[in-house]
Amino acid sequence: MSDQRQLWDNYAACWSADPEIRLAALGAVVVDDVSYRDPQTEVSSLAELDAYMNGFAAAFPGHRFRIEDVFDHHGRSLARWTQLGPDGGAFMTGVSSAVHRDGLLADVTGFFLSA
Repeated sequence: MSDQRQLWDNYAACWSADPEIRLAALGAVVVDDVSYRDPQTEVSSLAELDAYMNGFAAAFPGHRFRIEDVFDHHGRSLARWTQLGPDGGAFMTGVSSAVHRDGLLADVTGFFLSA
């Protein structure tokens, strides 16, 4: 497994992580001043992203993300993902792109597609 694939897998796990450990887990995969945006929001810090993930977990209990593919070059990556419902079935698919800094995700943009 590539380092980038592991980074994205760990990032994806943060979305469904226990709130007690999410901030620490997230801090291991994104920079403190991370920029994140998707069609629903735009945030610009680790704490704001943690709060957004907490809201996601409350809105979609039992959901998680599975990384399908990762492509990377020149300090950037693209991940194709599936949001899985509590029954393990596909709920939504999408892609996220990121700029990396110091081996971590620094600027992440997510795009939602239909499942």
